[in-house]
Amino acid sequence: MAAPEVEVLRGELLKAARARGTMAYGELMKIMGVSRGRPLFDAIVAVDRAEHARGAPGFAAIIVRKDTGFPGGGFFCDDDLPASLRRPFSRANDPKLSAAEMNYVKDAQKKIWDYYSNAGA
Repeated sequence: MAAPEVEVLRGELLKAARARGTMAYGELMKIMGVSRGRPLFDAIVAVDRAEHARGAPGFAAIIVRKDTGFPGGGFFCDDDLPASLRRPFSRANDPKLSAAEMNYVKDAQKKIWDYYSNAGA
């Protein structure tokens, strides 16, 4: 993903985080001019890697499915998640979340909102 596209995506996610809101995958696809799947995944990963390099939490937990208000199942395939929540890739498309998964997302969203709501972030 080219640097200008990553900055556009970061800017939109930063606005959502500062407003203590979320963004639907579909909104991001329109902004980026990409379809679902790999192009969108690559853009999200690029933004979050850059954020983590800065010591920031990233934005993945505030990127949600329109129908559930939670990240998609692929969010839980990340190696950085606690082992008890990590899903096999075969469940990446399963939108059904357990109570533990929902609580993890809510906690992660609060951390994101708190971090980016600060004036210096």
